[in-house]
Amino acid sequence: MKPIHLLVMKPILLLVLPVLSTTARAQSDTLTAQVCEWNKEPVTTTNTGESRQVLSGATHDLSLLDIRAITLNSGQSTSQSSKDDNADELVVVSEGTLTITTGDSVKLLGPGGVAVFTVGTAHDFANKGAEKATYYLFRFLSRLPADKALVGYNGRPLLINWPEMTMKHTAKGESREIFTMSTPWLTKIDLHATTLNPGEVSHPPHVHRSEEIILMRTGHVQEYINGKHYPATDGDLIFLPSGSSHALENHGTGRCEYFALQWQP
Repeated sequence: MKPIHLLVMKPILLLVLPVLSTTARAQSDTLTAQVCEWNKEPVTTTNTGESRQVLSGATHDLSLLDIRAITLNSGQSTSQSSKDDNADELVVVSEGTLTITTGDSVKLLGPGGVAVFTVGTAHDFANKGAEKATYYLFRFLSRLPADKALVGYNGRPLLINWPEMTMKHTAKGESREIFTMSTPWLTKIDLHATTLNPGEVSHPPHVHRSEEIILMRTGHVQEYINGKHYPATDGDLIFLPSGSSHALENHGTGRCEYFALQWQP
């Protein structure tokens, strides 16, 4: 077995970094480094609320990386199964409360809550609150074959709320190691959250083999990528391909919080 409140959503402009490409969205073989601005993302009205296609395409390691932001109106629900589309899934709640039902288990996730569903895990999402509930839905398919022993595996999903995450104080703010695990499609997927005090830099510009996504929860930052700086704020998503030189600096007057996601095929 392989070792797997953000703001109210508005219309995400993809700022494709010129050092890599001027092509928006995905190329035929890979997604380029880009900043997805939450307040400029086109909105599609659905029967249950709204949907936004944040990012979709192939990367160096993934045949598909698909990220959507889904809003459920009060009283609305939706059923999903990672078995149906053969993908591993990650959910990050941005606003409101989301009731997740999987098997005989029911859990309420609030802002900052995280869920992981491996292939074969059916799950229902419902908004039983009075306000809108919005969540990011990440879907992953590796370029390498899935672990056939785990395809169809209906194991217990990971469901964790922000207050339940173990927090450690650091010299720069706070750190939360949320999970490190394996899935049928990914040898390793790792998610942590960082809180930076004003004026702090996450780390010096550096490069690593793993692809990475930064999902802003709160604050105003400058993301350094390949020699240039790009602003990002609440709800923005940053995709960093393998080998990109990057660092993040808190340019706001208050703390910033963000999720950092990496994976290995």
